[in-house]
Amino acid sequence: MQIRDILARPAFYLTASQQRWEEYLKKGLTNPDATPEQTRVAVKAIETLNGNWRSPGGAVKYNTVTPSVTGRWFSGNQTWPWDTWKQAFAMAHFNPDIAKENIRAVFSWQIQPGDSVRPQDVGFVPDLIAWNLSPERGGDGGNWNERNTKPSLAAWSVMEVYNVTQDKNWLAEMYPKLVAYHDWWLRNRDHNGNGVPEYGATRDKAHNTENGEMLFTVKKGNKEETQSGLNNYARVVEKGQYDSLEIPAQVAASWESGRDDAAVFGFIDKEQLDKYVANGGKRSDWTVKFAENRSQDGTLLGYSLLQESVDQASYMYSDNHYLAEMATILGKPEEAKRYRQLAQQLADYINTCMFDPTTQFYYDVRIEDKPLANGCAGKPIVERGKGPEGWSPLFNGAATQANADAVVKVMLDPKEFNTFVPLGTAALTNPAFGADIYWRGRVWVDQFWFGLKGMERYGYRDDALKLADTFFQHAKGLTADGPIQENYNPLTGAQQGAPNFSWSAAHLYMLYNDFFRKQ
Repeated sequence: MQIRDILARPAFYLTASQQRWEEYLKKGLTNPDATPEQTRVAVKAIETLNGNWRSPGGAVKYNTVTPSVTGRWFSGNQTWPWDTWKQAFAMAHFNPDIAKENIRAVFSWQIQPGDSVRPQDVGFVPDLIAWNLSPERGGDGGNWNERNTKPSLAAWSVMEVYNVTQDKNWLAEMYPKLVAYHDWWLRNRDHNGNGVPEYGATRDKAHNTENGEMLFTVKKGNKEETQSGLNNYARVVEKGQYDSLEIPAQVAASWESGRDDAAVFGFIDKEQLDKYVANGGKRSDWTVKFAENRSQDGTLLGYSLLQESVDQASYMYSDNHYLAEMATILGKPEEAKRYRQLAQQLADYINTCMFDPTTQFYYDVRIEDKPLANGCAGKPIVERGKGPEGWSPLFNGAATQANADAVVKVMLDPKEFNTFVPLGTAALTNPAFGADIYWRGRVWVDQFWFGLKGMERYGYRDDALKLADTFFQHAKGLTADGPIQENYNPLTGAQQGAPNFSWSAAHLYMLYNDFFRKQ
């Protein structure tokens, strides 16, 4: 009926469409300090985000924004939380209704008490929702994913929507959902109970047997054997008689971080590992360990990597900060006080335990059998090299000034991160670095933006502006007519990944809307 009406009155609908787009630009283009090139990129970003907007369909009951309708793996109405937090943060400034809808779409599948598939995961937000439900939920979709969630920047995004709209009802709607999500992390992903959650994997047929034994595959030569159980896994690792291990829970844990094959989670190519060992390193440095997380009654909840991730600890610091802010606005002073205390505890832990004074950078921490004398779960995992997780405490505001000074020095070092296109997903010195490897070299605009905002927060705005200028000059096609890319080659600036990519667009818009304003 609508199509028939459009064909009958094309001029009316064309005018309405033009007015709608003019309104987006009127709302979104409000930075008088931006250069013409920066404004041009902002227009491309607004076009990209609105172009990837999809109406309700199938199991997705709200309007949503997909990463890229022109990207093979991202098309349809597939919706990820990690992308959503960033998309909504940007769209709040020119399309706030869709920003809200995108967040609602994700939380509409938050696990509720008594869930028929995973009652042990109350508060959990699935990694991927789409048109078709999974077979476990009565559908036939192969994309739907509940093996993991994504980092907890939800409250950061919700708060930005509030800051723009001043809609207190929006906070009242989202606050209990955010609290449930926060509580899930501490219940299902904090193996040692110290308030610092780990990345991990849910209880899932992809990760474990029906009896709850973790699955893994041992490869040696042309042979491979699938085994199960943490005890068996420990024996295999101790003997070391294998070429490689494939562990579905490790893959899910890396997905949960939003950085799919990052070095910090033990991912390294065979040639890189051979070189690392030849240079005196240990093969075991790149082997990850796991723990089962169980409820008080012994129910298997899922798995944690036996390492505390500095980026997730930093995101949880922000999560507590924003929950405290929301609680204050909503008239819940005692809850606000508790979240502020949790935030301070995390900041203290991050700076005491996750900063390595020798290499002057933040790292994940390996969880040992017993905590160290200083209360840390273990020592920083320096051997897996430097990655953008190291500037997460700066972006989130958890770093001390002294530690931030040291990290910025590393970020600005041409032998580390200050490449042709700067702030890639692994330092040049990282043993697992590769300029074309998805999350071990390529420059992703979200991590780039996190880095710039972290530098600005600790007094390095001028240096950050120089990096931003370098990015705009060297990322190929960025200021021309071509689409915004998923990521860029740090050494050549070549476009990589999917075109018309939403979260790249979101962070480029954030650069225009906030970072490029004169102070």
